[in-house]
Amino acid sequence: MRRLRIVLATSLVVTPSARCAGLAQSDSSSFSSSSSVPPIYTARFTSVPFEADLLQFVEECESSISCAGVSIDPKGDIADGGRLYRHSFVGSYRTSKTYETRKKDFTYHRGEVRISPSGEEVIEVREDVTVAQAKDVCKSLLSDCVAFTYPVRSLTNLDRPPKVTFVSEVREFIPSMFDEWRTYVINDPAREGRIKVPDQLRYDRRVAANPYRTCCKGEDIPPMEEVVKVDTLERISCDISREEFFLKYELPRRPVMLVGCEKDWPAAKEQKWLPKTLATRFSNDTGVWRARVGWGEDMEYDEDYNHNVRWQQIAERMRSGEPYYLFDKLFNPEAKMIEDEYEDPKPVQGGDLYEKLSYFDGPLKWFNVGPGGTGTQSHLDPYSTDAWNTLLQGHKWWVIYPEGFVDESKLECEPSCSVEVPLTPHWYSSVGVNAARSEYVVGGYGRHVLQEAGETIYIPAGLIHAVYSYDEVVAITKNYASAANLDEIWMETVTSGDRDKWRSMYYHTLNRAQRRRVRQSPYWPPGQWEEDKSVPDCDNDEDADSTDFPMREYDPKWAPQIGDLVEVEYSFAGDDVSHWAMARVLTVQDSAADVEFLDNKPNDGKDYQFEFLRALPKEGDVVEAQSGGNSIEWYKATVVKAYLNATWDVHYAHGDMDFGLTRVSLRKHFPFSKGEMVQMLRRKDGQEYWVDSTISDISSTADAKEGVTVKHFDGKEVEDVSSKLLRRVRWYFEIDEDVVVSTVSDYGEDSFYKGRVTNVRKNGRYDIFFDDGDSDSCVSWRALRFPWAMEDGWDEE
Repeated sequence: MRRLRIVLATSLVVTPSARCAGLAQSDSSSFSSSSSVPPIYTARFTSVPFEADLLQFVEECESSISCAGVSIDPKGDIADGGRLYRHSFVGSYRTSKTYETRKKDFTYHRGEVRISPSGEEVIEVREDVTVAQAKDVCKSLLSDCVAFTYPVRSLTNLDRPPKVTFVSEVREFIPSMFDEWRTYVINDPAREGRIKVPDQLRYDRRVAANPYRTCCKGEDIPPMEEVVKVDTLERISCDISREEFFLKYELPRRPVMLVGCEKDWPAAKEQKWLPKTLATRFSNDTGVWRARVGWGEDMEYDEDYNHNVRWQQIAERMRSGEPYYLFDKLFNPEAKMIEDEYEDPKPVQGGDLYEKLSYFDGPLKWFNVGPGGTGTQSHLDPYSTDAWNTLLQGHKWWVIYPEGFVDESKLECEPSCSVEVPLTPHWYSSVGVNAARSEYVVGGYGRHVLQEAGETIYIPAGLIHAVYSYDEVVAITKNYASAANLDEIWMETVTSGDRDKWRSMYYHTLNRAQRRRVRQSPYWPPGQWEEDKSVPDCDNDEDADSTDFPMREYDPKWAPQIGDLVEVEYSFAGDDVSHWAMARVLTVQDSAADVEFLDNKPNDGKDYQFEFLRALPKEGDVVEAQSGGNSIEWYKATVVKAYLNATWDVHYAHGDMDFGLTRVSLRKHFPFSKGEMVQMLRRKDGQEYWVDSTISDISSTADAKEGVTVKHFDGKEVEDVSSKLLRRVRWYFEIDEDVVVSTVSDYGEDSFYKGRVTNVRKNGRYDIFFDDGDSDSCVSWRALRFPWAMEDGWDEE
């Protein structure tokens, strides 16, 4: 950090120029001088000395609710090791070397202003003001007010103290060991003379480090109606567009409650997620659920998650009312059916920058079921993600902390004054209940929200929050990476150390403006954070193993039979990378199978869960196949014969046959889409040839009938083309060839930019120079198009 040279004389001079307001000026309101004030080294100080950079010291004081000013030891300047002091009250300790806070009208003190027996210093007592309103009353409406003091805890009126006492003098101040009372003292030199006991307002490092004690002892929870009374979170319809939601809520980082997102979900319409229904939906022996069902020492229920809970344990607790809390990522094969019964709310669909990345630690979604009295204590969501949470049953009390307050440790239950095993009800009763009565950053307070069934709450990244279930709840929640938080998302991606992650995001997710922004960030170039610096400049663009692409969508009802050919996901010892290999099923028991690999891979002697198996093509399956097994063209085909030696005979849609194709020559067939570059089979004068083309229009039934409109490279358009006459190819581009590069916008839409190829990489990727002067390297051929393949009149983003 930059050091400041300070020369102290009758005025304060700072060189080089200081960035902090008032620090570079001889301003009597910030650094004042008085001959009647004793020198600083003889004054009785309200702090212990610190040695630090002056600028940092002042900035820390301004951001602390318990700091009123900073003084410099006159025996030496900063460069010579002079000491700095913090004050929680300045008053008579002011010297020519004191900086007084300019950003706070009041300073916080943990404790109580003791009222004299006569009570003559009491101006008034009010029960109808928040802490923020009390500041305004004391400063502006009561000219003789110097402080206000209040008891903290109450189960009613959660946004304000039970009562606030405004005083014209402070004659005695009693520190509060357990945070039962709090006091704010005004930072006004004109009124400070009525603080009669400045030595009792001494600076306390413990209070500065954590202004509020977190003694988690009680279990009494305020009635639900009290949360409703103070819930001011905006409610909007879930019909809001993606663009409007991004601009009004994601970009300004505003929490909001969406209403009606679940109305068309099968989970809601068919009531599939009711606990009484869920209890019988899954096999009792399924054993990879994530839940709290354990009992800690001395039979005290704890809140540690077990990642291998059998469904029978959860179902029994659903029926009996015993404590449990299901918070599962839906890894379990049986749980996959849950994913078919909901969808992301429309306002956030297409807004996840992490969607195309390999997972950080699995998909960032959770299925939540639990009885009343359960929940989660204060926490920040992972990987700088925003979150949505849809509640289908019950009521949840959310405590949301203000932007800028990011230290979760300040909200953790203190072991010295909490019960032995603090649970969510203890935390809510002792800490969460006071959130709106507490100032966590200057001018920033917590808030309370009551979520009801049918509501979806949106929480931007960086907001600490906690959740308590008033009754039995069923919910689904997901975290996603918003473009509104791009700087943090890019930081998370780069510092993961995974080269594939940042490259996937940079080249396949971010648009040009976003790429330009991340190049200007502290995390560019990203190579310095990579765990493996020996990787080549560009990843290979061709698929190393075509078995990376499954032949079918996952089917939780599918089970292999003895003798079936399957693909098995496995990894070598010490290798975190997964591989797929073909195998024959030997035995099947419950939801696992014993297999024999076909390519001489050693059998590790373990059974594989069905979730690690994939079905191979069978007779009648529609696939894409490479003619002869050694071509760059892919044709739509139907499997006519599947052999036990893992080869297949296929019949192509255009009429030809192929025999004995291996697995690497087959892949799943996806319907053709509008805008896709293809080749079309044409017959003329008894000859057949394939023409470079693009699909300009396509009907909903075009995959089975004549319904495709194709535009050739020369501009000629042909209507009612059968998909049987189309094939996919691996396209190649040459140096100096004009191209159009596609990217994905903030809203999940394709954007296109003109450029030309400047280099063809050996591994099949391209360097591009754009028409506006920007450039990109290692671009996949999949992101490139020929200009003739674009629609007439397309707009450049």
